[in-house]
Amino acid sequence: MKFITVDFDKKYNRERFSCSHDSLNNYLKRQATKESKAGLAKVYLLVNTSNEVIGYYSLSSSELPKDCIPDVMLKKLPKGYTGYPAILLGRLAVTKNETGKGLGGELLVDAIHRCVIHSLSIGTCVIMIDPIDESATKFYEKFMFKRLPDSDRMLLHIDFNLRSHFGLE
Repeated sequence: MKFITVDFDKKYNRERFSCSHDSLNNYLKRQATKESKAGLAKVYLLVNTSNEVIGYYSLSSSELPKDCIPDVMLKKLPKGYTGYPAILLGRLAVTKNETGKGLGGELLVDAIHRCVIHSLSIGTCVIMIDPIDESATKFYEKFMFKRLPDSDRMLLHIDFNLRSHFGLE
């Protein structure tokens, strides 16, 4: 299957989407339209040949408070900020029927790629996530996201190595 995500559009069928978390199902069916229209989140869809949504993720701008940043990363950042620009990967889900096919990983790589491209034109230094459960935490760890101390939040630093991975030095 050729992997491609599309911008959120109500023309794609979301009603049969069902993953293992009701909050992720409800977001796609009831909130995504409002948040997209209001400019609060950018939602990307993975659709099949029948125009049914089989996966999605959302991105929005955010801020990472300075006191949450690990010292090893803070040493590389300029002083004087109370927080640092971040991109929040708010949600990522794949329908139960498509689980186990690697689509979650492909969606995440697509999201990271978009974030890295974004970082080339506007200041941002991290991708931030709040995993929904321990299984999600383990999933994100496979993609180099690091847990913040004293928090469930995880980060992926957008740096030269990540840009280079996507050929965007």
